[in-house]
Order: sequence, then structure tokens, then C-alpha cells
Amino acid sequence: MTTFEEKIGRDQRFESYLQRWGLRGDPFELELPSVDAFAPFQQDDLRKLKWLLSEGKVGILMGALGMGKTTACEFLVASLREESLTAPDPSKHVMPILIHGAAYKSADELLSAIILGLEMDANKDRASLFEILRRWPQEHQERLAVIIDDIPESGADVLEVGEFLRVLADIPNISILLNGELKQMQRFLAEVPALLDRVQIHVELRPMNRKNLKELLELRLKNAGCTNSDGLLTPSGFKSLYKLSKGVPRLALKAASNTIHRAAEMDVPIDARVVKQANKRPLLKRAFSFLR
Repeated sequence: MTTFEEKIGRDQRFESYLQRWGLRGDPFELELPSVDAFAPFQQDDLRKLKWLLSEGKVGILMGALGMGKTTACEFLVASLREESLTAPDPSKHVMPILIHGAAYKSADELLSAIILGLEMDANKDRASLFEILRRWPQEHQERLAVIIDDIPESGADVLEVGEFLRVLADIPNISILLNGELKQMQRFLAEVPALLDRVQIHVELRPMNRKNLKELLELRLKNAGCTNSDGLLTPSGFKSLYKLSKGVPRLALKAASNTIHRAAEMDVPIDARVVKQANKRPLLKRAFSFLR
């Protein structure tokens, strides 16, 4: 049997397995199409951040690697864009822009990235580009929400970036959400106290306890159409997933996704034995593969 035939065979087994459990697809994929894919305790944080971005405020989202910071930001951007398409009142619209801060080496580069995110010409001097943002409240009814991912990892001068963000935060109708790894973000903010003074909301994403992780996995199964989540995800399987991930959402979902594919090959429910077989690689290698 060729590699292609083996692949087709595995896919067919997987599709058959999903149908048997009433699933429409892999329930543990990282993509989150709606707020219903988040467990209730996660939805509270999302509502806080959405309110912040809709009201012209400044917020901080912190957490360790794999806690779902970038995923939350991407979901907020998609949600705000969707709502702006349907809201009849332009003053209620929010234009979100997601900037990957680690990719930029100066405040000028961040400024240009924001302008490009607005689909405007960034081939102008710094003063002209900033004037676009300064005049935003006078020339646009909708609010502008600037979300900067991994800002502490930027190679830019911290004081320069901090002052740029502080001035940006003082412009009406512009919201700012900064996200980053917990300790790096704390160091970043400690160096720019003027920006820290303008932060209204801090959200820290922490590893889940057993109850919360079980709630998340069961919700994923339910939303994917599973008719018997207790039968598919056995107590021993959940215990192994929690032990393997230590409550880190990205690790748990990736391990669960690996496991359900292995369970389909074996045609068995998810138990401790299948979890172990599906995630044999050393933890360090698994962790780095999840970050790609």
C-alpha cells in the first residue's frame, strides 16, 4: 500500500469514527469560530476585553505561552468586524487592527503597521502618519481598536514605544489592547509608568484547573455534535490529558486532537492508553510543535 493510500485510508477511518460519535469534525482544533467554543469562565474575560475595545479604553492581556492570548485577540478581531457589519449605528462600529508587535523594531514601524492595517498609504513621514490617528475622532464615526500581540518581544526601545502608546491612548475613540507573556509584560509596563497609569483592565490567563479543563473539552465535544461525550472521553482519558497538559489550553487541545485521531485508528474511546500512545514524543518537542 502506498503512502497516499495509507493516508486516504486513515482519513476514511477518521470520518467514520466521527460519524459514529455524532461529530462534525475534530472538536479539539484550535480555531474558535464563535464565543460558544470558549468555556463560560473564559467568556467572562472575553466580554471584559470586548467592552474595553468598544469603549476607547486601554487594557493588558497577560499569560504564559500556550494560554490562548493570541487566539483570544484573533477571535475579538473577527467578532468586532462581524458586529460592525450588522450594527445600523456607525457610532457603534469598531474597526479592529491586529498588529504582531514582535515583528517591529521601532515605534515608527508600529505606526506604519497600524496605518497599513487601516488600508491607507504608509509612505509618508512620521508626523503625517500620526496625524491620521490624531484626527481619527473628527473624521470617523467608528472607534479604532488597536491590538498589539507580543508587544514586549518587540526589538524597539521600550521608552520610545511606551511614549508612542501613551500618546495614542490619549486620543478619543481609540482603544488599545496589549498582550504578552506575563513576566515580560510586567517588566515592559514597569519601564513606562505613564502608559501603565492609563490601563483600565488587566486580564491574566492562567492554567486551568481540572474542572475548567473538563468543562472546555466537554463543550468542544458538545459544540461539534457529540451525542455521548462521557462515552467518548473516559475519566482515565481526561485524567491523562490533564496530567500531560498541566491545564495549559493549547497543550490540552493539541494532545486531545492527537488522541482522537489515534482513537479513530484503533476504533476505541479516548482512554489513558490511547492518550499515551498518541502523544509519545518528549514533552519539550510537543510544546515547540504547538508553537509553530
